[in-house]
Amino acid sequence: MPARATDKQNNNAMAAIKFAVFAVVCIVSFLTYRGSDVGQLQKLLGNLGGGPLTGESAFDSLIGFMAAIFIFQAWIGFGRQVCRFILPLWVESNSVWLVLAGSTAVGAATWSVIWFFLGLVGLYTPVGAIACILIGNALFALPARSAKSDNVDYRYWNGKSISDWILVTFGTFPIILALLAALAPPTAKDTLLYHLAVPKAFIAQNSTVFIDGNIASYLALGTEMHSVWALLLGNLVSARAGEAAAGATTFLFLPLLLLVAYGWAREIGITRTWSLIATLMVAAVPTAYHVASSGYIDLSLALFVTFAIYALTRWWMEPSVVWLILIGIFLGAALSIKLTSVFVLAAFVLIILVRARGAENAGKVAISGFAALLLAGAIASPWYIRTWAATGSPVFPFYMSIWPGKANGWDVERSNLFQGLNSQYGGVDVNKVNYLTAPVKVSITAQPEQAENYDGVLGVAFLIGLPLLIWALWKFDLPVEVKICAGIAAIMYLFWLFSSEQLRYLLPIVPILAIAIVASVEKIGEKISGLKTVAQFAFIAAAICGLLTTFAWFCMKAPLRVVLGGETRDQYLARNLDYYPYYQTINTETPQDAKVWLINMRRDTYNIDRPIFSDYLFEDWTLRKMLSESSSAQEMRTKTAAMGIKYVLARHDFWFDYDRSTLVDDKKSRSENDAKLKIAKDFILDQANTIKADAKFSLVKVF
Repeated sequence: MPARATDKQNNNAMAAIKFAVFAVVCIVSFLTYRGSDVGQLQKLLGNLGGGPLTGESAFDSLIGFMAAIFIFQAWIGFGRQVCRFILPLWVESNSVWLVLAGSTAVGAATWSVIWFFLGLVGLYTPVGAIACILIGNALFALPARSAKSDNVDYRYWNGKSISDWILVTFGTFPIILALLAALAPPTAKDTLLYHLAVPKAFIAQNSTVFIDGNIASYLALGTEMHSVWALLLGNLVSARAGEAAAGATTFLFLPLLLLVAYGWAREIGITRTWSLIATLMVAAVPTAYHVASSGYIDLSLALFVTFAIYALTRWWMEPSVVWLILIGIFLGAALSIKLTSVFVLAAFVLIILVRARGAENAGKVAISGFAALLLAGAIASPWYIRTWAATGSPVFPFYMSIWPGKANGWDVERSNLFQGLNSQYGGVDVNKVNYLTAPVKVSITAQPEQAENYDGVLGVAFLIGLPLLIWALWKFDLPVEVKICAGIAAIMYLFWLFSSEQLRYLLPIVPILAIAIVASVEKIGEKISGLKTVAQFAFIAAAICGLLTTFAWFCMKAPLRVVLGGETRDQYLARNLDYYPYYQTINTETPQDAKVWLINMRRDTYNIDRPIFSDYLFEDWTLRKMLSESSSAQEMRTKTAAMGIKYVLARHDFWFDYDRSTLVDDKKSRSENDAKLKIAKDFILDQANTIKADAKFSLVKVF
């Protein structure tokens, strides 16, 4: 054999070995930080038992699931009809899964807008929900006739290899876990504050009238509109069925996102096996499971952002009004979910300018591209106009020092504190080096419920693939879709890095990164023998680590028995929310009109059935202000009574520790602070009026 060929083989083998070593180091490093979940898995498995498995309340879970299916069919039905008019080019796609997910996403975006306007006219009623279901499912029942549906071979399962079946099985595992957890009563913080609490309040008043004290009701709530719909349907049977329907409906964005990842990879020309690996990389992200199972909105945002990027790549290759309309629809849907979608707009502006620069009619191309962005703004504008009219700022409650706004319970000081709070994620507020090490830290050391560690878990698959992606972009000719995906992912990552480094906010770039990575592996594998095999094992091993983390999280909550009826709702919530027994006491032993002041209670306004007062986000804000202006506990009781409050429920376990207390004012002396802490203690731990208390919580009667 010629010496040159031998050297090339040796170099290829060495490259594959180096990559294998790098992958092993990443995986081992990741596992060393998983002692609190994967390391406890054997113990956590015991949570799945503890009593009967099934019971009568399983019927409520079934009803909730069926309601979500009817909503899903309504998405498909409406979206398919809309797509008949604007998507004649999409039938050229070689992926039926991409077309299915795309039309469903269009339908979901459309129904979200419809439900916004139903709220304006006070139609958050069972009749409104049933009418929408009947219309949507009637459209779903209409036959789909298109060139794509006539010619596609739907026999997807034929000819699959054993390895493909293994990948499908792995990818299905977190979907099943997420569905089961989504059907359980909600326990996630933001869901109890607003993702489900605000829809519940909207239904109580039949409209989208702002909720006094809940600043989240001023946000864009595009995904929450589907929760309104689901709650109304499920509530026809029971409140438990309603919350199960809402959880299952927001869960649906996970399988849709996975269909997009697989379908787009196939359309680009990636082989079936590697398309499945890209899909598995997304499915195995533990935080994706958490979002899908908790009623959070980040996967719906990821779905619409991914489709907007897909439409942008198609427009780049074949400029057409069809793709511009799709860009507008999907970006508009994303902006209707979360204000951070403006970062996506910034990336799109750059791509549009680059595309226009290389075109003969640069002005026309640029104008048409920006017209799509204007369409997106028009679609999302009802939410921001609504907030603007009520507060004076369309971006309220954010950036009030730049654009002032006004609403009860919020001000410039709290807005600035909120921005400072967000800067704590990733630990960059204490160590700027974290900006540089973020790709490694977010992949290896990230932890849930820890702001300095990104409040989530990504896994190491993307870190393993990152060098291959960079190498392929540098040395190989990748498809233009991959280059655009990589560019937008980089831009969005930088915005994330210098804003709020919450891991959930990275989910919109996860699908496009997965696709870009596997495309890079296939391209490099054509030149370096053995690398594809090593990479395949590396990505599957990394995915298994992510799936083990997901399963450990599932076991921590152990929702199986409550979903199947073997455990009651109250038992499940008492097991997962340490304060829930206090809510039970309030709901059962206080007058229905008794107003309760909640302080440091995880901002949970969902599980309490009494009028409440609670500061948004900074939950001891009013307490600290009242304490600074009061000279005795009795004066605080008098002021509290003047607010119409009859009961105070507070978490106090850290308040009376001088070094940890948020009630300590650094501008005052030790003696002054000690005096104030004594007043607070006499008020919160009023033994004469205590109804229930322990080392962490206290429920007292004011008068």
